[in-house]
Amino acid sequence: MKIITWNVNGLRSLKEFPKYLSDLDPDILCLQETKISRTQLDNETAKFPEFYSFFNHPLERQGHAGVATYVKRAYCPFFVDLQADNLDSDREGRAIATHHKRKDGNTLVVINVYVPCAYPDESDKYEKKIRFLEKLMDYVRKLSCEKNDVVVAGDINVKTSIIDSAEAFENRNDPKFLAEWYGGRDKVLFNSMLKDSLVDTLRHLHPRKLECYTCWNTQLNGRANNYGTRIDYILVSKSCAGLIKSCSIMSDVTGSDHCPFSADIDFSCVLPSTTIPSECTIFYPELHGKQTSLSGLFSKRKADLSVADESCNTGKHVKKRKTTCSSSAGAAQRQCTQTKLKFSVTCDTKQKTHAAPKQIDTATTFSSKVSSTSTVSVKSLLKGLPPPPLCSGHHQASSLKTVSKQGPNFGKRFYCCSLPIGPSSSKSSRCNFFKWLDK
Repeated sequence: MKIITWNVNGLRSLKEFPKYLSDLDPDILCLQETKISRTQLDNETAKFPEFYSFFNHPLERQGHAGVATYVKRAYCPFFVDLQADNLDSDREGRAIATHHKRKDGNTLVVINVYVPCAYPDESDKYEKKIRFLEKLMDYVRKLSCEKNDVVVAGDINVKTSIIDSAEAFENRNDPKFLAEWYGGRDKVLFNSMLKDSLVDTLRHLHPRKLECYTCWNTQLNGRANNYGTRIDYILVSKSCAGLIKSCSIMSDVTGSDHCPFSADIDFSCVLPSTTIPSECTIFYPELHGKQTSLSGLFSKRKADLSVADESCNTGKHVKKRKTTCSSSAGAAQRQCTQTKLKFSVTCDTKQKTHAAPKQIDTATTFSSKVSSTSTVSVKSLLKGLPPPPLCSGHHQASSLKTVSKQGPNFGKRFYCCSLPIGPSSSKSSRCNFFKWLDK
């Protein structure tokens, strides 16, 4: 059984999701951060002849979190728990548990989770994260005591070891950094869960392999130098450790700040349920219609393109509205643009020519109201920014950035090295150059 987990950072941002699904070819696909409500769901992302899909939509915070599990029909679950035993009590769409029958009479439970992202200095959010991890531990223990085989797949938002973080590995010889890094309660809880009842599939097969990252900072272009973290996991019950055949980090698959992570586990003895759980999207009345075929979708698009080409060849063109302006009105519009004022000039093709001077007068009157201070500001804008300074590490033109984090420096602009973040020992990595533009 091929299980894949992927934080997609917005399902609607994957423009050709059926193609992703076809190329990945999972038996079970666990998605996190779908950021999609039920009303935004359509047949192209929900219904496929080869899969059943189950969504836990965010109810409290729209456009936030959300998880979805796609299961091949040969592994249809007999029960689906959208709350995952009250694990998702905040109704943010953070968990789905699918229960599958096995030939030996046992049950395989696949838990798709998206653990809240928070750090120790974010007191309220961090406590919420700790509570979620504690409930996840209790849920796994409960299932294990009932002699179920358990798989936990998802974005755990915890780095278990320094080799799972490029930044931590660079600071591996700094005792102060390590003490603070390992002291996080989320790491203690997660490592306790691994010690107690679960096995990390990647580390089971590759205990000391470096640079196994699944998430990168897109603003700093961390993916270019593979300077990231591993926070996406597929964990299995200890009793199933011998069934782990292989695993793979699919870093070449783009579309999100995370990449898919897959594990091939020998769960071939799973039986499909004869009854489809009512939580399946095929029962959504608003989606009643033809299901999307992975192969048929692409051939349909090719056919549409052929029809479009034929239409062009026969001389059928789409009519576009065309607007023209007189030269006088155009001059007025250029004058407004030069003063950097949002003053719109619109002209109709049938407009009389004597209307243009009126618009010019209006623009002149409007611009005359600009204060002397604004005029100075406009002149400085027309000059443009000075050339960016050269970074100290590479002597290359730096990049201009804006502080987006709320605080005393919010909105201020600064220059930094334009290269992607990476190991400090690499010449292709960003240097520490920093300079404020705004005083």
